[in-house]
Amino acid sequence: MRFVDFYYDFRSPFAYFAAHRIRTGAFSLPADVAWRCHPVSIVALINCQAGRQPFEAFADPLAPPKRAHFMADVVRNAQFYRVPIRPPNPQRPDTAPALYIAARTGDEAFRDAVFDAMWLQQRDIGDTSVLRDCAKMAGIDARVVDEAMADGARDTVAATAHQTYDAGVFGVPTFVFDGEVFFGNDRLDMLGWRVALKAG
Repeated sequence: MRFVDFYYDFRSPFAYFAAHRIRTGAFSLPADVAWRCHPVSIVALINCQAGRQPFEAFADPLAPPKRAHFMADVVRNAQFYRVPIRPPNPQRPDTAPALYIAARTGDEAFRDAVFDAMWLQQRDIGDTSVLRDCAKMAGIDARVVDEAMADGARDTVAATAHQTYDAGVFGVPTFVFDGEVFFGNDRLDMLGWRVALKAG
């Protein structure tokens, strides 16, 4: 069995687009290739690049023209891929607890429930009650949610970001196949092309 490693953060709309395309079958891999999913904090990754502490506060890294393009591109991607999306509320929730649970359980149903809570239902995925609802939908013991709210969970998420960055992943969504890195939702088709090429 061969694998594609999928790195994501719930905070990224482009990771949401990729996850939605994968779960609905709009993008699929050959039967002999499986997904391995890795939740990682984009905030911590950005701080790793800048030599800061994983969850150190920083100013918005996007210049005004780039931010304008980013916002327009989110809308454009939603229309192009026919993926439903609503603006998150709050705009920048604390995703560390949800990332901890996703990493701890590896549960795809939980991952999808959290993405939907943030990008469709406009719920605060940093809120304990929201995470409990997502865990319940996925059949996950609520005690894992309590663990995610503990101080040690954030340290675990920070350590994961450091390891991920050291392995060559600098943002999300990122896909790694046979050591080759594909960054961005729009690279999924190129990933599919590469997988098919190596299958031949």
